[in-house]
Amino acid sequence: MKTHSADASSGAIVPWREGPSAYTDHLKRDLGIDGVILGVIDPRKPGADEWLAVQGAKSADVAQWCLTGHKSDPLFRDARRKAVATGKTTKTKGPALPASRHAAVFVQPEVTGVNRSWYLALSRKAKAFSDTELTRCDLALSMVRSQFNHTGEPDLGRVLLGDDNRLIHADPRTEALFLKSPKVFSGLADQLQSVAEQRWEELVDQDLHEVTLNLGGQATWVRFYRGRGGRGIDRRHVYVELRKSGKDDLPAVGLVEDERTALAMGYLSDNLVDTPGLTELAEYVETSPFHFHRLFSRHAKISPKHFLLRTQLQHAKWLLRASREQIGQVSILSGFSSHGHFTATFHRMVGVSPSQYREKF
Repeated sequence: MKTHSADASSGAIVPWREGPSAYTDHLKRDLGIDGVILGVIDPRKPGADEWLAVQGAKSADVAQWCLTGHKSDPLFRDARRKAVATGKTTKTKGPALPASRHAAVFVQPEVTGVNRSWYLALSRKAKAFSDTELTRCDLALSMVRSQFNHTGEPDLGRVLLGDDNRLIHADPRTEALFLKSPKVFSGLADQLQSVAEQRWEELVDQDLHEVTLNLGGQATWVRFYRGRGGRGIDRRHVYVELRKSGKDDLPAVGLVEDERTALAMGYLSDNLVDTPGLTELAEYVETSPFHFHRLFSRHAKISPKHFLLRTQLQHAKWLLRASREQIGQVSILSGFSSHGHFTATFHRMVGVSPSQYREKF
């Protein structure tokens, strides 16, 4: 999976992003489970793009459960009423897990916003789930829910979009923002897919990308990836992180007229640690360095050099705010050649040293 090195180096910064699959793997090892389904669903009409992790279940069975099976699923019905339900799976009733298994289903409804619930279904052959195991699993689901809803960073918003750009879920503060300022959500839904498809010729599941968009009049740093619950699931969700951009960060740029500029913007943001130069960028979009520089500067409203520099500084400021990485490590993760170069550049561009900037937060 391709991610920026900042993500790989400090899991504490984005715990939820790596959470669902790691969480289900842990449950399988710990409890001897052969099937796991985790999602944030509309209990009235679940969608296949609402699953965050599916293991040990056939995609066709998951699709059928979403279509009609949830209506005749007694465990789902009981869990909606009592928060947890246990029983045996069958070929025609129960969660979309292998038949003749001991199953446990957990449903935790959200109390605000649109109708949605956190859903977890587990199955195994060996034996029924004990009360202690049920309590542990219920708490584990609560932790995943809490990780998503309580972002930790003061300016961070988390959003899940469906493959039709509908809102699946947002953390409470971001959902309140969407309700107060509908143009913020409509701007995200209208722009993100088209801009992403223009900047990346292929969006690979779980590859993290970023753009800066104008959402409701505010330049917003948008980090996102497309994902799907499991192999064979035909509909994908989009996980999004939103942060307000500062005055020294990248300007908001949506769709651009020149496709080469768009591809270069995507390449620059994906490879900020490697600091690609003008020649490399020109080769990537198959044009001359001189012509590329003119094209990029005209359409992006900023030169390639300063686009890269502001991207690097944006990452550095984020790491200083949201992590405990040492200043030297922040410089490496942000693509600067040395600690000294980073400190001097940061002070010149931001107006304070990295340490002074961190002290504000």
